Amino acid sequence: MSLSAIATNGTVRGGGAYYLISRSLGPEFGGSIGIVFYMGYVFNTGMNAVGLIDCFLQNFGSISGSLANFLQEGFWWSYLWGTIILVFCTAICLAGSSIFARASNGLLVILLVATFSIPLSAVFMKPFYREGVEFTGLSLKTLAANLKPHLTKGAAGSQLKGKENFQDLFGILFPATGGIFAGASMSGDLKNPSKSIPKGTLSGLALTFVTYTLVILAMAASITRESFYNNVNVIQIVNFSDTVILLGEFATSFFSALMGVIGSAKLLQAIARDSLLPGLGLFAQGTKKNDEPVYAIFLTFTLAQLAMLFDINRIASFVTMIYLMTFLVTNLACFLLKIGSAPNFRPSFHYFNWQTAAAGALVSGISMYFVDGLYATGCVGILLMLFLLIHYTTPPKPWGDVSQSLIYHQVRKYLLRLRQEHVKFWRPQILLFVSDLDRQYKMVSFCNSLKKGALFVLGHVIVTDDFSPAVSEARRQQSAWTKLVEYSKIKAFVNIAISPAAEWGMRNIVLNSGLGGMRPNIVVIDQFREDQTLVETLSQSSNSKWRRRSSVFGSRHETPEGAVPVKPMSLQTYVTILEDLLFKLRINVAVAKGFEDLELPDPNGRHTKKYIDLWPIQMSAELGADTESKQNVLTTNFDTYTLILQLGCILNTVPSWKKTYRLRVAVFVEYETDVDDERGRVEALLEKLRIEAEVSVFWLACGDVKSYRIIVNGDTSAEVADAQDNVQSVLGSEEWWQGVLKARNHSHSSQETDAMSDDVQLNREATWPGSPSQDAANRPLPQRVTGLRKLIQSNRRRRSVSSFRAMGGVNLGMQTHRLLDAFVDYDGDNSSSESSDDSDLDPYISDPEIDGEDEENERQPRDNVSGENEPSRLFVRSRSDDQSLSISPSTRLPEQSSPGGPGVDSATQQVIPSIVTEDNASPKSGSPVRPIRPTMSRSASSNRFSSSPIPEAKVNTGEEGAGPSIMFASNASPPRFSQKLDSIYARRPSAIAPSPSSAQSSQTASGFPGPASVPLSFNDLPSRAQHLILNELMVQQSHDTAVIFTTLPSPVEGTSLSEQDSASYVSDLEVLWQGLPPCLLVHSNSMTVTMNL
Repeated sequence: MSLSAIATNGTVRGGGAYYLISRSLGPEFGGSIGIVFYMGYVFNTGMNAVGLIDCFLQNFGSISGSLANFLQEGFWWSYLWGTIILVFCTAICLAGSSIFARASNGLLVILLVATFSIPLSAVFMKPFYREGVEFTGLSLKTLAANLKPHLTKGAAGSQLKGKENFQDLFGILFPATGGIFAGASMSGDLKNPSKSIPKGTLSGLALTFVTYTLVILAMAASITRESFYNNVNVIQIVNFSDTVILLGEFATSFFSALMGVIGSAKLLQAIARDSLLPGLGLFAQGTKKNDEPVYAIFLTFTLAQLAMLFDINRIASFVTMIYLMTFLVTNLACFLLKIGSAPNFRPSFHYFNWQTAAAGALVSGISMYFVDGLYATGCVGILLMLFLLIHYTTPPKPWGDVSQSLIYHQVRKYLLRLRQEHVKFWRPQILLFVSDLDRQYKMVSFCNSLKKGALFVLGHVIVTDDFSPAVSEARRQQSAWTKLVEYSKIKAFVNIAISPAAEWGMRNIVLNSGLGGMRPNIVVIDQFREDQTLVETLSQSSNSKWRRRSSVFGSRHETPEGAVPVKPMSLQTYVTILEDLLFKLRINVAVAKGFEDLELPDPNGRHTKKYIDLWPIQMSAELGADTESKQNVLTTNFDTYTLILQLGCILNTVPSWKKTYRLRVAVFVEYETDVDDERGRVEALLEKLRIEAEVSVFWLACGDVKSYRIIVNGDTSAEVADAQDNVQSVLGSEEWWQGVLKARNHSHSSQETDAMSDDVQLNREATWPGSPSQDAANRPLPQRVTGLRKLIQSNRRRRSVSSFRAMGGVNLGMQTHRLLDAFVDYDGDNSSSESSDDSDLDPYISDPEIDGEDEENERQPRDNVSGENEPSRLFVRSRSDDQSLSISPSTRLPEQSSPGGPGVDSATQQVIPSIVTEDNASPKSGSPVRPIRPTMSRSASSNRFSSSPIPEAKVNTGEEGAGPSIMFASNASPPRFSQKLDSIYARRPSAIAPSPSSAQSSQTASGFPGPASVPLSFNDLPSRAQHLILNELMVQQSHDTAVIFTTLPSPVEGTSLSEQDSASYVSDLEVLWQGLPPCLLVHSNSMTVTMNL
């Protein structure tokens, strides 16, 4: 029934069972079962030839012949007679299908007459006993005696050494049922195979079942059991005519051998024409007239000759295994087609269902192991070997197999069940925007390694104003990228979009990529390039025809005749895309730099790099305070920090990357005293995250980072002369930098000239934001430094990052990494889909913001306000030096106490903070100093990297699901406040005279700014200066680095509205990654790590 159902579901061509199975289950199943079925057919042909010779020897053998004695007996004589039979069958097959058909019809008549003579003889012949055979006629007593099994050994004709059993008898008899596939094997010669195969097969089965039943019952009811044991020629003895039986035996054996030769040859020809296995192309040949498989017939004859060398009973068992396996696979194909519910599976044969197909497959499989477990296992092993061989050597076939229907059914079913991914099972689902394969192939391969078995989508945008002619180009691109994915073994989907603008095309792809709960959570885009674009742009003049302009397999383009030159993507467009991804779509973003130079792992071990470097630079968000608390909140983006560690760890789990490169986490602090502390905390964090990596801690003030020495320390020595040009080229156009240089020049000349006149001259030359130039000359020296600070703050607001947009007045900056106990608790929602929330942020005390001109204008003049009447201003520094200055809150600095000049009066006290020790850390009221969480204002503040330490990692031991399982720890009262210096904007170098009691503890660590310069720290710098310093540090440490993961400074929302701001932001990024190996700059908007089981 399964065979009939499959055969009536479409057009059937040559190949028989192989063709039906291969077009249903695919080339792997079809080809493997086809080869195995071919071998079974060949062995069956040899077995029938041997069986025919045994029949002749029983009648005409020189020793055992009952009718004559002219045929020589013996193994090799029998082999010779069998070879003659095969030659005769081969000659008929080579003569053509018409002769074969006429011979088959004649043999069928003889076979039917001989078969029906057996029950007729049982009815009409009288009982007798002759030659050890007792014929009783039809008798219920004889039937009852033969009804129960009674197996022995040594029966006539048996070649088994031991006692017969049911399995042996079943294996010998079952090949007689192989005629089920006889009609299907001739499918190429049938006029209407879809109609003839089911009709002929079912009719033949019905006739065979009736005749077999009649013959078996007639013989069992008329011949005693001992007669069967004693004489193998018993049927001839009890028949009307022994000649009829002889002709019948000849007809059945000869027809089976004849069918075996032509059927197996046709099967081999079909397999060869499908090019499933190498080396079979020769057998695809057929004659011009009738397409007879000449070469396949000769090969079949040769293999059948070899089969005749084996024991006939062993051949029968092997053939039984192959037939049962073919039945199993045929039923399995029908079962899968039925349950797959493919609309096009509508066979015209309706008398079947999935239950009958499943039962047939199950019974066939059980029967295989019932007959002979060893043979069955061997056949399954051969089938699997051929399956794998075809799978890995054969190109894809356009046949369409049932596996696609089943996969579709299951994917749809489970996609409906798939919910948003829990952070415990988070994995990177990557959407990579591609435009040029030559430049981005290594990036595609890198992301394929990074996806960790998750979703990977290649997005491609075609920008055009005319949709209709672009559709054909989109289809061509879809086909090209899909072929690339298939042939390069990249496990990715392809998503093509047509849009009038690059921004809209990328928005559409991000929103529409994926399905159900399987959607990208990281978008990767290439760096901005002036001569290239993230998308493909098609344009033409009104009178020109569309032609192919670009190819995904190369960067060379054909420009259509009359086409308008295509402009590269603008800076504003690029920054708009970044802002959309970061602030509107709230998805994790990565910017890839320099991946065309990426060194991929070499299977042969040839590589020049050693490390995968992770630089999880801390981005601090400074939340503007209200006017009541006068304090700001500084928080950190823990999600981005841990996502960088997570991605590096994932890449290091890929065997090829793990074998080739070592994972290294690189962090930096500002001063040497923090190195050991930072190393311990980073190692503790890695231990909690179960990440194995080397840890390297660098300190900026070591003297090796020349740009740091120039910018922060004001170093102008000959040792840093080679770096001064680079610093000046990067920062030369920056207003704040010009102010710093002027302030430092006046600081050096203050020892020879009057300080006040220098101050007047400085304020005349520099226009400070937020104050008229005519008032600048009247300000004392501390106000000049305050003006410089305002200038830097103003610059930082314009050109920095903001990843905590949802927090209101937020600014983000880089920090050096030393972990503080009193920093910020990281908090995320229970579903892990949001980034750090501000509800649990602890305050991070810093200078009150003096941000905008409006805010400055609203404040009262404070030149005459005493330091006692306002809260002390503290800025938590990146130093943990135990020898820091120790000044009491009530300490007053006398006038003229500073070597820097006489201009420090009472007004100085308003900008010089009180620095307290642990023993004197309370205000006058005696209440302990504790950071107070301010109400966040909407005032803007500067965004930058920070050299402040990252907090110590803390594992949440509370109830699961109540929050993140790992976060940064926070302390109720910061233990390091007593060791920190005040902000450089509120003091001048050497303007603080240490008390005698603290003189011995006033020494600073190496690398601190000198007293002759305007004092700065890494935290104070605008983003461009920070990028320059970090770039030099990273370049120094990345000679052996294959790829770098680091933090992406995101633009302030609205940067894309200004071309100048967009250019400034992109320029800042280029300063950060210039000269580095391939980098992936990452920004996270969701939690990706957990400590929960």
